[in-house]
Amino acid sequence: MNSSRERMLDRIRASLGATRPFLEAESARASHIPPPFVHPITHDDLAQQFAAELTKLQAYPHLCTDDEAALETIAGILEQHGAQEVITWDLEQIDLPGLADLLHQRGVTRLDGRIEGDPAQRQASLQAHERAPVCIAGVDAAIAESATLVIHSGAGRARMASLLAPVFIAVVRRTQLTRGLGEAIERIKQKYGDLFRDASALTLITGPSRTADIELTLTLGVHGPREVHTVIIG
Repeated sequence: MNSSRERMLDRIRASLGATRPFLEAESARASHIPPPFVHPITHDDLAQQFAAELTKLQAYPHLCTDDEAALETIAGILEQHGAQEVITWDLEQIDLPGLADLLHQRGVTRLDGRIEGDPAQRQASLQAHERAPVCIAGVDAAIAESATLVIHSGAGRARMASLLAPVFIAVVRRTQLTRGLGEAIERIKQKYGDLFRDASALTLITGPSRTADIELTLTLGVHGPREVHTVIIG
């Protein structure tokens, strides 16, 4: 006699067999091109729209005219949080000339976000990284209509540099702004081709980490940064 599990699986298989032709036909009829945007236009300037949406998420946009202003902004955030250590991407991947000098002048130690080695080495490295109050990374795209940062991980672009520390600073060029998700994904596909050939994840970050318990009490920063700063240059 079949077990309850096997009987359940048999019913699922039978149902899928009966409905497969219909589902395949519906799938063939549907458009496979993602829409470039979803929401109506609220701002003519994508940077202003991104900033407005990010503010709604209890995060902090910083509109900077040039690299020098961006470095001053980052220096202020580091000072505010008394950062002596930061977790970052490889600095050349962040594409902000002068960032290495800024960290050196402030006596801030840069921690590489990569965690490698055997379990004991990985645990020790994680514990060392947990001391850092701030992480800094670049992005591949920034979606204006939802204030979402799109980050493709890979060599020199460790995921930990946007996820572990309580405060996350994202460096965004105005040219990286898109209006909607479809446009952002298409741009990344054009840049990387096979999206996951050299990377295990594509991370979408929309504001600080949010967690709610059964009573719907919202808490920030449980599963990621509780404070997100986006430095938009240009």
